[in-house]
Amino acid sequence: MGKEPSGVEKRAFYRLEYQAPVRYRFAKKTATGKYQVSPYFKGVGANFSGGGAAIDIGKPLPPKTLMYLEIKFPYSPDPLLATAEVVKREDAVVNGKQAYRVMVRYLVIDEAAQDKMVSFIISGGKLV
Repeated sequence: MGKEPSGVEKRAFYRLEYQAPVRYRFAKKTATGKYQVSPYFKGVGANFSGGGAAIDIGKPLPPKTLMYLEIKFPYSPDPLLATAEVVKREDAVVNGKQAYRVMVRYLVIDEAAQDKMVSFIISGGKLV
């Protein structure tokens, strides 16, 4: 997502470039109303906002793929849990290896956990 010609940002939330460990699973549709859920995989967050994230992963997940995310931030011993949908995918290189950057929007996220994450993002990644 770029900027409008007038320089107005389209995003609804401020973003923070931050590398957070992410565990994820994804759901693959097998039939109408039926999904097969993958085992857990590891990725790393590239940036975060209150409404979504960009995550570097090893799987080329297409847009509309459902993901279950466990994101580890330093402000909590427990990971932030969210269900998200892939909205865009780009090729990436992580540690010299082929990877994929998926941009996701959160579909289900605990409001209190989201508020803590947004506070962390607004603080620029500082523990307050």
